[in-house]
Amino acid sequence: MRRLAAETAVIGGGAAGTFAALELHRRGVKPLILCKGLVGKSGASIFAGNLVVPGRLLGNTAEQARDTAEFLIRMHNHFLIDQHYARAAGEWIEREYYPELERAGLYLRRDDRGEIVTNDGPVRCMAAHSQGESGVLFMDLRRKQVLKAGIPWLEETAATALLTDADGAIAGVMALDLARGEVVAIATRAVILATGYADRFYPRSTATREMSADGIAMAWRAGAELMNLEIQWWHTSDVRFPLCWQRTQIYPNPIIGSSHSARLYNSDGEVFFDQEADAPTAMGPYTLQLKRLAKQVLAGKARFDGGYYSSFTHIAPNTVSAYTDYAKAFTALGKSIATDTLETACSAHYRQGGIVVDPARMATRVPGLYVAGGVGGHSNGLIAPVTYDGMLAAETVAGDLPRLKPAALPEDKAAAEEARLQALRRSLPGNGVTPAHVKKALRALMSEKMGFFKNAAGMEEALAEVTRLRDELMPAMGLANVTPRLNYAWLDAIDVTNLLEVAALTIRAALNRTESRGPFYRTDFPETDNERWLVKNILTPTANGDPNFRTEPYELPFLKPDFPRRESLEVDW
Repeated sequence: MRRLAAETAVIGGGAAGTFAALELHRRGVKPLILCKGLVGKSGASIFAGNLVVPGRLLGNTAEQARDTAEFLIRMHNHFLIDQHYARAAGEWIEREYYPELERAGLYLRRDDRGEIVTNDGPVRCMAAHSQGESGVLFMDLRRKQVLKAGIPWLEETAATALLTDADGAIAGVMALDLARGEVVAIATRAVILATGYADRFYPRSTATREMSADGIAMAWRAGAELMNLEIQWWHTSDVRFPLCWQRTQIYPNPIIGSSHSARLYNSDGEVFFDQEADAPTAMGPYTLQLKRLAKQVLAGKARFDGGYYSSFTHIAPNTVSAYTDYAKAFTALGKSIATDTLETACSAHYRQGGIVVDPARMATRVPGLYVAGGVGGHSNGLIAPVTYDGMLAAETVAGDLPRLKPAALPEDKAAAEEARLQALRRSLPGNGVTPAHVKKALRALMSEKMGFFKNAAGMEEALAEVTRLRDELMPAMGLANVTPRLNYAWLDAIDVTNLLEVAALTIRAALNRTESRGPFYRTDFPETDNERWLVKNILTPTANGDPNFRTEPYELPFLKPDFPRRESLEVDW
């Protein structure tokens, strides 16, 4: 076991984690980044396509500023967000974030007159280089900034456990350095978790392989509370075939330089979603697309896994290609963006829920544990707000460090975690199964029982099956190759533990929320219930590992729903 020490460990190398590390460095705190993939090169942030224009930035009118705020609260978070946080994030993004990006050299796409290009409409967005590729340039910049600052990192190193002292405060982090095949113990008194979403529960997912619920599982085992795990987002217009291109979508958002967007067609060739006409204030119209698709599924004119189509055929090809990369998928498949449609299907996208934090400080109830970005339960992503989270977390850590106890690695817990990890690197028994087999079984189960349409009976069956996978398949799990270095099957085995644990918690959370809201739909409770369920659905760990549930209402100081109860498929958010 290799031993290290750090003033603060930042777990995650995406938008939230890199900015948190840069802010800590600026404030005189020495961070260490642990990244399961490559810093700035993996995770969800590289796939960010748009940069939302907030407030009065770039000539937004007062009405456009209000529409953008409403989009974040109503369309993007379904009112499950702290509205004071939403306002503060928007103001910071306008005042600090975009100016900082341009000062650092990020090129925002401009027209021939030198003006930054946005889409037309109530909620505007812009892009770096090309719409659909902004995240690549953005994260290349962050990687260079981290390198220039001299911030140390461990890449291809998966954090596996948060170690706590006798009082329950953070005392260290355990990790597996995959390249070296070595367990690492890091003494630290503060951790910023920035591990992103937890979407690898499904056969089709927009998540990268790093996003296997690690942060949620580690925080839960360390004593943190979770909330709203059941609110799973979906991409409705991902290219169906080939499956290996599951991250390629027929982008539904408004095209910059115009007011147009893609359309969705059912199996009869009828348009069932046109963002420009149907949802002009939904800059990211994923949930509305999903609800329209659900109606087509009920009518027998589509399936959630295909049988419907998307295209840009109603738009002049030069309008699409001027500032976007959207023609690439068509070209690669031998299709024309001017004349052809592509069959599309649903993929799991963000998970809105996560770890409970104080959204003004990004602190959890575990002393020394802070959260930034999609692993938190306070906001449904977007690259700018998660960067704001990184700033807040760093600011809070810098202020809290003098009050936190000196780091002292709990040797017994470190040894137990090392033993657990080494036990997962065992040879495949004659009648055993591989971690990939368990992952495949879990994903098939979640797809069947925990898709958009779900009910209590199916979820109870899913919970029983997850328990069976844990109790029967995990003990029989082994690796075909037990070489320690670069053994991705070993990493898969670690992932399986986290995925099964968080899958069970997610199903329990879904059973507890007896309503439908946004992308969460129960056929046995089909109404959005703002009287009872405009609340945080909070899970608290207990000694036996099962969650206790409690709810906490959201304050609604700026924006309120305009109905008490309504059939969720008829709600426009």
